[in-house]
Amino acid sequence: MTPLQKKALFKFIPPITLSFLNLIALGALLADKISIVPFFTILILSLIIFFIFRELRIRISYKFRSQISDTEEKTNLLNENIQRESEILKELPLKYNKISFLFDISNRLIELTDSEEIADFIIASCNDLLPKAENIMLFIFQKSKDSLMLVNSLKKGTSTIIKEKKGGALDRWVVRHNQCLLVQDLTKDFRFDYNRVVAFKERDITSFIASPISIGDKMMGTLRIESKQTDSFSLDDSRIVRSICDLGAVALERGNLFKRTEELAIKDPLTSLYLREYFLERLDEEIKRACSKGTSVGIAMLDIDDFKRINDTHGHIVGDIVLKRLAKLLNSVVGGAGNMICRFGGEEFIIFMVESNKEKLSQTVEKIRSQVEKIVVSFRRKQISFTISAGAVLCPEDGQSSMGLIEKADQLLYRAKKEGKNRCYLSG
Repeated sequence: MTPLQKKALFKFIPPITLSFLNLIALGALLADKISIVPFFTILILSLIIFFIFRELRIRISYKFRSQISDTEEKTNLLNENIQRESEILKELPLKYNKISFLFDISNRLIELTDSEEIADFIIASCNDLLPKAENIMLFIFQKSKDSLMLVNSLKKGTSTIIKEKKGGALDRWVVRHNQCLLVQDLTKDFRFDYNRVVAFKERDITSFIASPISIGDKMMGTLRIESKQTDSFSLDDSRIVRSICDLGAVALERGNLFKRTEELAIKDPLTSLYLREYFLERLDEEIKRACSKGTSVGIAMLDIDDFKRINDTHGHIVGDIVLKRLAKLLNSVVGGAGNMICRFGGEEFIIFMVESNKEKLSQTVEKIRSQVEKIVVSFRRKQISFTISAGAVLCPEDGQSSMGLIEKADQLLYRAKKEGKNRCYLSG
């Protein structure tokens, strides 16, 4: 018998029992078989039985109601769990896609070391992730200037002009807080005065994601994503963008380390000029290019006059300062595209200038010599001056072998030294 059937039985037993006893007593009374006293006795007994069964029914009913309530509560909890699990199951494919997307990005970034390629890939990845994005900008943080510099951007509108070359209020907020910023409607965001935001004033941008590109407290740059439509980006979008930027920051730092390692292998640590081996490799390439194009390469060797006396008189600290000042001057005069400057050894320097000629070579070397004369190094209340001597040749006029050309320039340099120093000699 089920609980409901038992409950129904106990509900109807008392009234049935009472009615049955009362009918028997009433019939006996009418037939004059019993007196009035036994009748009332039977009536009282039936009432007692009624109340006993009523109490039993109440207790049993309460017990069943409690069990039913517990069962309903468990059922509701099970339904909630089932609903929660079903929602999780619905979200699993989306989460898998996001994880897979980030995994693919991390694998691709591992292969990149060039900062420009890394910046391009970060922007392209965000463009694939956020189809509503209209402009994407990547800024690099310049610690020496404490400012941002726009290095790469993606603009979907052909007429779009981005004037924030050093970032804006949103980018500065990101740098200051080192946090990802999500703005779904700039006109309703109390943190910014939208009338002063250039993107809103000139391009009607209302939605933004701006993320730092950083490793811990080390700020490397920011990424800004824009849309004209409100609520274009979600909190999940901003989280994924931040993850992409974190991966990009690691890749950029690794690329910078590779770059510094390469520079240490090919550059002089004191003057930051190229070392001899790398210079000779590049010189051979330029000689071949000049011969094929029918142009000339100017080569000049320079040496600081009486450098040993400077070291002996004032110390090696002053000698290092002199070398640095000369390197700085050489960079300012001949540090153009295609040209190269090398610290050949000790106080001796060598340069080559592409697409040169005799007149240009002569003027450049003389300019270096005359400007060196004007340099004054101040050290411990002493004013120290120095001069240089130089020898210069042209390729292919004076030869097509790098070592042969260097030897001729060295001979001209030796002649300048021998004939009084602080002078320059050119071949021919």
